[in-house]
Amino acid sequence: MMPTPENVFGIIVTDKEGNIKTLSHNNNILDSGLIGAKWYDALSIPVEDSYKAEDENPKVFRVLETKQKISVAPSYDNKGDMSGLHILVEKMNEVENNAQYLNKVLCLGQIVPGIAHEINNPLTYVSGLLQMFQADASDTDPKKKTYEMLVSEFNRIADLVNYLLEFSQQNTGKKELFGVNKVTDDVIAMIGYTMMHENIEIIKDLLPSDVGIYGDSNMLKQVFVNLVQNARESMPNGGSIHLSTNLVQEDSVMIQLRDTGCGISQNKLNKIFGNSYTTKTNDKASGMGLPVCKAIIEEFGGTIDFDSKVGEGSVVSIVLPICSATSGEYTSNDKQT
Repeated sequence: MMPTPENVFGIIVTDKEGNIKTLSHNNNILDSGLIGAKWYDALSIPVEDSYKAEDENPKVFRVLETKQKISVAPSYDNKGDMSGLHILVEKMNEVENNAQYLNKVLCLGQIVPGIAHEINNPLTYVSGLLQMFQADASDTDPKKKTYEMLVSEFNRIADLVNYLLEFSQQNTGKKELFGVNKVTDDVIAMIGYTMMHENIEIIKDLLPSDVGIYGDSNMLKQVFVNLVQNARESMPNGGSIHLSTNLVQEDSVMIQLRDTGCGISQNKLNKIFGNSYTTKTNDKASGMGLPVCKAIIEEFGGTIDFDSKVGEGSVVSIVLPICSATSGEYTSNDKQT
């Protein structure tokens, strides 16, 4: 597919050592001051990967952080020797951007378990020692309360590590019955502590009895995490996020997320689920995006709606079909008391 002019950031020509000789750019996206620099440094390509550009024609790199698609092709002189590189820098489309994001998620899924076990091992050892000290301390010992506090904090860290471990284990295509309240609580446990230190209050108003949803619980967690992070970024000076679950008729549950952020104007709101739309700058656009969230919710057989007012905040409403617990899959461990 030929690149369209509006998606082309610029064209770079280098010498055979990889130094930028000439640069043409669109809308000043590529800085003319890059002339003389190594092309891979200028475009955030790892130097060890840059050598692959000489073996493939063209070699395509995709940089998620800058949302750039970089096509590198060698050029040759009259003798057939490589004389340099021609580099086309384009805007990465939404499909490529989401593919890159999902690839990073899969990579994290491979790395996180090892890290989690490395953290859990010393945690278990130290926590065990503290519990021994706590048991040996008399009720009048002033250190007893300190031991209790430390054990509680170690348990909180261990729970957080386990939540991250569970979240990272992407069992693609694995569908099962799970509780929507439990997923909501897991997400809050993962990111709520950080938000508390950013003066963001999370208010829960969940159904007293959990309801069952059928599907991939990890995918729903990813949607919730993305929506909560969006709300967080809309409140740089603090605020509140209200999470609620309610029954809709007899066969559906509504999950609502309300924030007190800056809100989105009506003309932007109409484009919020468009594949090419984002309200974030490049340095913040690291999530899966609302179009992917919508696709995941529709995979569950549900709907997602977004409402917002500038200066008042936003409301995301998700409606999912309830799955009755007719077998032992949905156990009492998933129910809330």
